Amino acid sequence: MMGDKDQMFQLMKAFFEQNVPYAKHTGIELLVIADGHGVAKLPDRHETQNHMGSQHAGALFTLAEAASGAASVSLFADKVALIKAAITRADIKYLRSARGAVRAEGHLRIPASDVLATFTNDGRVDFTVDVTLTDSKDREVATMEVSWSIKSNMPNT
Repeated sequence: MMGDKDQMFQLMKAFFEQNVPYAKHTGIELLVIADGHGVAKLPDRHETQNHMGSQHAGALFTLAEAASGAASVSLFADKVALIKAAITRADIKYLRSARGAVRAEGHLRIPASDVLATFTNDGRVDFTVDVTLTDSKDREVATMEVSWSIKSNMPNT
């Protein structure tokens, strides 16, 4: 029998796969959506490689975005139909060529309780997720800072 967190993960994963067709096209898989933490994996596929045989910068960006989204939405899983979430800024630093499967891990920069308290009080919140990407040899290949803006889509909030 699945627990509440497992059910929520499966629902959020299905939502991601249905509503973000480009990420699905790249083969990105969400591995963790929990408590301000998100992990996603980009498989080693010809379709996501560049002319040098390493992972394409655009695929790495999409992977980092997915991990940041998983970290963000994990806080609002019970409110997903009641919010609008948008990235307002994303800064990526490519550190080395990424070969093989790549893993992205995102963490909220501030405590989840602070994010939720601001949202509850103001009906909106802005925050940053820090993402680290590592390749199949566990080498850091990129980092990304993603700024999110989440607001209630309910009237008068």
